[in-house]
Amino acid sequence: TVFAKPTATFTATANICLNQQVSIAGITPAAPGSINSWKWFFGDATTAINNNNTSFTRPYTTFGNYTIKLVTVNTNGCTSDTASKPVAVHSMPVADFTLPTSVCMPGATNINNTSSSPDGSALTYAWDFDDASAIDNSINPSHTYAVAGSYDIALKVTSSFGCVTNKVKTFSAFFDKPIADFLVNPAALCQGNPNSFTDQSSAPNSSVASYLWTFGDNSTSADPNPSHTYAIPGVYTVQLQVTSNENCVSNPLPKIVTVYLQPTVDAGPSFLVAQGTHVQFKPVVNDSTGVVYTWDPGFGLSNANALRPIYIANADQEFTLYATGAGNCKASDKLSVKIYKPVKVPNAFSPNGDRVHDLWDINNINDYPEATVEVFNRYGQSVYRSAGYAKPWDGNYNGKPLPVATYYYVIKLGSGFQPMSGSVTILR
Repeated sequence: TVFAKPTATFTATANICLNQQVSIAGITPAAPGSINSWKWFFGDATTAINNNNTSFTRPYTTFGNYTIKLVTVNTNGCTSDTASKPVAVHSMPVADFTLPTSVCMPGATNINNTSSSPDGSALTYAWDFDDASAIDNSINPSHTYAVAGSYDIALKVTSSFGCVTNKVKTFSAFFDKPIADFLVNPAALCQGNPNSFTDQSSAPNSSVASYLWTFGDNSTSADPNPSHTYAIPGVYTVQLQVTSNENCVSNPLPKIVTVYLQPTVDAGPSFLVAQGTHVQFKPVVNDSTGVVYTWDPGFGLSNANALRPIYIANADQEFTLYATGAGNCKASDKLSVKIYKPVKVPNAFSPNGDRVHDLWDINNINDYPEATVEVFNRYGQSVYRSAGYAKPWDGNYNGKPLPVATYYYVIKLGSGFQPMSGSVTILR
């Protein structure tokens, strides 16, 4: 007796994601008294024997490609040919991302996408920023929130096989930018004088951690309240930028500082001249452009506001040169004009202690501080010498009276005057 071989047929889902189950259906039906067992081989080293052809589902624990097989056995003990169906179980994508430590408003929230695909399938992304904005499909999005708050940032990752994984993270580390502000005193000043800068910055909900000052002359400072001296006149833009404890950086705040030229003056040499001499002053200045010069007193000058006026020397006078530049920057210096009087040298004196002509008084020689006086005897030997003539000669030499005689003098007045010479007689 030869019995007929049973048949084995079924259908199975060809592609599933790892979190899904394979649907097995269309299984060979059993005629009454014919098939009594359905043997299943699932391709992952597991099997099952069913006693009916009811459809069922089955999960897989790892992704990969599997072959499901079915063998039927009838009541006569005959087995069918093996029926098989391939099944591809695809991995679930790994959805993950990192958020910034903090965001300085109104800055962007830059997100680093760290998602991956274990089976190497291509991934697509959908970002929901929890603020009613449109879905963003970029890989590493940058999103700017209108206001600070607490937001649930959701990422949906889909593989090329339609496998989906979601990830949600909450972000609320929003900080306001600090606000740079400062006072400058003074805002306009003369060259070489210091400016003082006073910080008035603020950091809402935080505090200022560091400062960066730029003074417009290639110099900087990190002090909260610096001072700065400009060496060159000009108009400078001073900027302050501050950083908060959360590393939020303010917008730079500029302010203008105007530095005016500081005049420097040297009134020039003083003069010792004969009465009636026309003297032209010879001052030295660092810049005459835009600087007003005034001599005081102005009486007797050709022009009291000229830098180099002419003075007719009729009397001793001290003059002060005042220089006033832009920004009311000032400087001054002095010179003197002295009228020398003729030196009158007595040709005799009588140092006998009667208090009458006891000293050789040389009239007006004290007007010549550089003068030297030297007296010689008839043999050319020096018997008296002095630099200046603060104390008139008393006719002594080395503390002893000189004899009655005629002596010869040479007086050098200095300042370009010709030496004077002549004779003086000592009488007793």
